[in-house]
Amino acid sequence: LVDEDCDGLVDDADPSLTDGGDWWLDADPVRVFEAFTDVGELLSWFADGAVVGRRAGGNWAMGWYADEASDEGYHVLGTLDVYEPPTRLVVRDLTFSTPEGDRWEGMALSVTFTAEGAGTRVTVVQDGMGHGASWDGYVAGLGPGWERSLADLRAWLEEGRKLPGR
Repeated sequence: LVDEDCDGLVDDADPSLTDGGDWWLDADPVRVFEAFTDVGELLSWFADGAVVGRRAGGNWAMGWYADEASDEGYHVLGTLDVYEPPTRLVVRDLTFSTPEGDRWEGMALSVTFTAEGAGTRVTVVQDGMGHGASWDGYVAGLGPGWERSLADLRAWLEEGRKLPGR
């Protein structure tokens, strides 16, 4: 099923680059929460590698290879500050790093899961970004990056379609 009023990213307010969007998914909140916190699920739709300590204080870490022939890649690591299955997940002290050695630190990611009709509304907000030239490219890619990732999540949960190579 597709929510006729919400076929993708929704941002009725001022389009904030820190706002990953508001998506309706045809899956129950328990399943959608698991997709963000279970390593096997994360590897199906989001990352090449993952470590999740499924409790407040646990790690939430993902990795993506820069290319198939390299061991180098992109990494995100943070601490689960709030772990409330199946309604809310907050990751603090989030750091994103690149193979080139760039690092963006001190961010937070908040994901809420709200039962709505036969599915779940997922709201993603990433904040705590810094200012200046080093942040510009990173911040510019957040909205499109989350939109692509949440489309991959929808394909996984609603169609069973994994990312290529999975």
